[in-house]
Amino acid sequence: MKRGIALLLAALLLAAAAVPALAEDYTLAEKFYQQAVKESAFRGTLTLSASGAGTRAVDAALWTAIKNIAPRMSLSLEHATTPYKDEGQATLTLTLDGATNGKLTYMYDEQQMAFGGTVLGGDNVYYSAARDWNLAELLSGLLSDGSGWPPVWQMALAVENAPAEWKARAESRIAVYKTKLNLWLNGYAQSSTGRDGDTMYFQLACAIPAQALKAEIKQLMVDFYNDAELLTLLKEVVSAQEAAAYLQPSMMNALFSMLDAMQMTGDLEVVQRYDYSAAPLLLQLSVPLGAGALSRLTISCAYVQDGENWRITGSLNSGAEFDASCLIANGTIYTGTVKLTLPEEDESFVVSEQAAMNTVAFDYNLIWEPGEDVYTLSTDRFSREIKGSLLIRPVEGDIPEQSLTLELTMSSGSAKRSATQLNGSLTWRDLESGASLSANLASKTAAPFAYTAPSSLTETLRVDQLSAEALNALVQSWVQRTRSYFASLALGGSLFPSISTVRP
Repeated sequence: MKRGIALLLAALLLAAAAVPALAEDYTLAEKFYQQAVKESAFRGTLTLSASGAGTRAVDAALWTAIKNIAPRMSLSLEHATTPYKDEGQATLTLTLDGATNGKLTYMYDEQQMAFGGTVLGGDNVYYSAARDWNLAELLSGLLSDGSGWPPVWQMALAVENAPAEWKARAESRIAVYKTKLNLWLNGYAQSSTGRDGDTMYFQLACAIPAQALKAEIKQLMVDFYNDAELLTLLKEVVSAQEAAAYLQPSMMNALFSMLDAMQMTGDLEVVQRYDYSAAPLLLQLSVPLGAGALSRLTISCAYVQDGENWRITGSLNSGAEFDASCLIANGTIYTGTVKLTLPEEDESFVVSEQAAMNTVAFDYNLIWEPGEDVYTLSTDRFSREIKGSLLIRPVEGDIPEQSLTLELTMSSGSAKRSATQLNGSLTWRDLESGASLSANLASKTAAPFAYTAPSSLTETLRVDQLSAEALNALVQSWVQRTRSYFASLALGGSLFPSISTVRP
């Protein structure tokens, strides 16, 4: 009997040892990214479907057009690269009634990128630029100040999402700046005590003039650009474009000039609140703003028993206001309220100093289930189920109660070179009328296939060498071509029902 138990235990240990250690080496998401973006290729197709007589979320004509085009249209995305080479090509293709109707292509190598497509001049017309050129100049037209600098938030996001091993190495260097900042804030702090319900608290409040804020930022920048260790660490996780813009000591004077030119009104206000055991209760930041779109922005986080309660409020110079809250519980459940107050478009000839305002407010509940990698011995495959659901309940304004549901399945064989599949659906539903719109994805990584590198193109227009005026004119021509493209489809009955089918 004992011998039989020993043999059984030995068999179980051997089976456990035979289970591939995918989760220990890399996750399914990491494997998918490496295959699709860094080492091999990817192919995916997105199809649409719509049902229901109508919804108050959009007007009747637009809903009719959506129902007409959804089952006839599909989008496919392909990307191919070569292992250990920073080059590749991505192609997005629109298919309508089974025939190719439009295409966009992006190519890249270590030195250049090139792009072109149906609405940008034709399938064989390409535009090129240096690889590290800021595409934001095209995506948003031209920046109002002519700046080509990448957004700072992208670099902050890269640091936030950096691997744990990198954060452990960088922690001691970043802590130096946190300490310096806290010491500086303490010089402006006014302490007080108070009570919030049954909780006694200790509060530090700072009101810092805009010029003092600029001076401290400059001092931190001087320290930062002399910190070779931190600069080297940051270059490991940010893009080459971001590193060139922000991590070169030679850029400090340019950043100083930009900071001097930045208009700020009012004080930077910081409130920190703790209970008498030094546990944080509240952190609130009010940012001074100038002549930009925003005139006021306040961000706060209240630490409550159920989690963290975030709130963002602000106003725009146009008169619009926003107020959004989010209670984060267990990192998977998010609840709150969003309120938007927007100026109404007045098409009458009545002149009024007080613009009419339109308010939309709703409560929301978001549940996010990221799942985990699970191994099935009988199929020798790893899989992960990812789910998310968003429920919106109107409080004010003419919007219906609605939901958004995401379901994704990721799977792959245990072998490192096994293809990884990513399939799923995203469904929007009007819970009042029953109308729905769904997008269904079928995709997987694939063996590398042939692609074109920018260096092989014989004729391209270098957009990064155009003047601001010429670049602006080019962007406007693309906008007009895009409008004409969709207008021609509409008139031809490709996107919308023909006029003869519309009855009064």
